[in-house]
Amino acid sequence: MRGFGDAAVEEVPDPVAGPGEAVVDVACVQPSVTECMLLAGEPIAMHTVLAARLAEGPVRFGGHEFAGVVRALGPGAPDGIRVGDRVTAVETAPCGRCAACRASHPHACPSPAVLGFTGPGAFAEQVLVPARTLVRVPDGVTAAQAAAIQPLAGALHGHAAAAVHPGDSVLIIGAGVMGVLHTQVARHGNAGLVMVSGRSEAKRELAGRAGADLVMDAVGDVEAAVLAATGGVGADVVFEAAGAGTFELAARCVRRGGTIVMVSVLPDHAGAPLARLRERGITVVHPRSGGGVFEHALRLVARGDVDVDCLISHRLAGVEALPEALAITRDKQRYGALGPAQVDLFDWDRAA
Repeated sequence: MRGFGDAAVEEVPDPVAGPGEAVVDVACVQPSVTECMLLAGEPIAMHTVLAARLAEGPVRFGGHEFAGVVRALGPGAPDGIRVGDRVTAVETAPCGRCAACRASHPHACPSPAVLGFTGPGAFAEQVLVPARTLVRVPDGVTAAQAAAIQPLAGALHGHAAAAVHPGDSVLIIGAGVMGVLHTQVARHGNAGLVMVSGRSEAKRELAGRAGADLVMDAVGDVEAAVLAATGGVGADVVFEAAGAGTFELAARCVRRGGTIVMVSVLPDHAGAPLARLRERGITVVHPRSGGGVFEHALRLVARGDVDVDCLISHRLAGVEALPEALAITRDKQRYGALGPAQVDLFDWDRAA
C-alpha cells in the first residue's frame, strides 16, 4: 500500500519464523469490508494509525481472513500445531505482558498485534503469525470456508455480548455478510422472532433463506414494521450491521431496556442519540474480537449448522488478483457480489 487508494502486488522477502512464530502458506484469502474502507482512506477506526504508518513509507497492509498450511515453526511454538497442518488464525493477539493481560483481561490490552493492521497480513503467498494464534481446520472444512470463518466468529462474539435469551426478538439491520451470519446464529441459538432489513433484494432473499422470520426493505418504514411485529414493544436486541447512519434507526427500534450491538465499524465521531438511549435505558455493547470461538465457528461449519458458502460468489486465482478482489469487495453491488471476493493461491487438497 503506497497511499490511500494505491495498492499493488510486489515482491518482498520470504518471512522467517522466529521464536513463537509460524510461517503459513496462504491457500485462500478474502478482503474484509473494513480493510477496503481503510485502503480507500475512509476515516473509520484505525485510520489514523494507518495514516501514520503510510507517512513513513509503503505499508504491507490487510489480509486477516485466510486459510493455509503451516510451512515452518519457530522455536517455542506451542504443542498441538505441526508443519503441514491446515490452519487459520485469530486476527488479534494480546501482548500477554501488560497490566490488562496480567489481570486476565486480554481484550483490554492497549497494544495487541492485529494481523494485517499492525504488521503484514495474508495478502501474500506466505504470512508470518504468532503460533499461539493458529487454529487447526477440521476435516471436511474447505479452504474457502476456513478463510470466511473470522466474520462468523465475530457474529458469535456479538450474540455472546448481547446475552440473547430464549425467545428474544432480534432485529438485524443490514443484510450483508455480517447480517446473514447474525441471522444464522440467531436462528440456531436462543432467538425467537428474527427480523432483518436490507437494501439489496438478493441479500434480503439470502437472509430469508438463512432463517429470518421477517425480511424488510431498508428503504421502507423499518421502525413501523418492527413495532407492528413486536406488538408495539420493539426488538429485545438490535444488531446494527449496516453502518450507513443506521444507529439512529437501531435506537428507535429497540425496546425500553433493550440492547444494541454495534457490529459496524463506524467513524470516530459518529453521531448517537444519547438522550434517547439514556431515557429508555438502552444498553449499547460492542462484540469482542479475538480468540475463543474460532474452534466453535469451524465446528458449526463442519456440521452444516452455518452456511458460509452462500456468501462466496466471486473467486479469483493467484496473488496478482488481490487488487481486483479488493475492488469487488469494496463495491459488491456493482459486481453483483454477495460477500467478499476470495483469492485462491493453491489447492491444499492437491498439495497434501
